[in-house]
Amino acid sequence: MVEIEFKVEDIIDKITELQRVQIPRAGMLALNQAVYEASQELKRQAESRFVSPVPLTLNSFLYKKATAESLEAKIFIRDDVPKGNSPSRYLLPQIYGGIHYRTRFQRALGYTPNPEDGSPILAPNRLMVPTGSPAVRRNMYGNMSPGQYTQILASIRNESSAGNKVVNRGRGRNRTAGRYFYISQEMLDDQYRNIKSRRPGIFLSSNGRLSKVLTETGLPTYTGKFPFKDIALTTATAEFNRTFSRLVLR
Repeated sequence: MVEIEFKVEDIIDKITELQRVQIPRAGMLALNQAVYEASQELKRQAESRFVSPVPLTLNSFLYKKATAESLEAKIFIRDDVPKGNSPSRYLLPQIYGGIHYRTRFQRALGYTPNPEDGSPILAPNRLMVPTGSPAVRRNMYGNMSPGQYTQILASIRNESSAGNKVVNRGRGRNRTAGRYFYISQEMLDDQYRNIKSRRPGIFLSSNGRLSKVLTETGLPTYTGKFPFKDIALTTATAEFNRTFSRLVLR
C-alpha cells in the first residue's frame, strides 16, 4: 500500500487569502486525481510486464480517495476475493521476490490424501502445473480453466475417499466420462512403468486413454520485476504536482 498525504501547513505562509480557501479543496482534488492516475499506470505496467495477465490482476490496483476532512489518499492491491486467489498475495513475489504463490487449488491438494498411502498428495514445497496435453482445457488467457481445476479436485477427493468414477459434467461435445487421479513417483516406478512421463502428476483416464494434465514440480523462486511502490509514487507525485498547480494558479 502507498499513502499520499497533503499537509496544508507546510505552505501556509506562502499563500494569499484567496488561496487559503482554494488550497484544501485543490489538495483533495489533486490527491484523488493522483491516485487514480497511479492505478491506471499500474494497470498499464502490469499488462506490459506480465504474460497474458487476467482481468483480476489488471483490475486489482485500487485506491481510496481523500476527503475534505482527511487529505490523505491510498493506493493498494486488492486482497479480498471470495471465490479466487488474492492478487495482493500472488503478486507479492513479483514485487519483492520470493517463492511462487501456492493457489487455493495447490493448498487443497496439500490436504488431500493419496489413496495409496494416505500421505498428502502435494508437499508444501511442490506445485502442480498444467502440461501441454490436449486434455488440458485452456481459457482465452492460456491458463487451465477454473472449471477443470474444480473437477480435478472433486474427482481426486472422491477417488481418495471412495475410489468411484467421477463424471465430467461439461456441455455438448466436451461431455465425457472419466476420472482424474494422482500417480506418485513410487507408483510410476512400480505400477505404471509403461507411462512415458517419469514425473509424478495428475492424470485423466477417459474413453480408454490416459492423459497427463498436471505435472509435479518444485516451487520456483522469483526476483521482483514489478516495482509497485516506485510506479505508484512516481506517477502519483507527478500527477499531484501537475493537477495542484493547475487548480491553484489558474
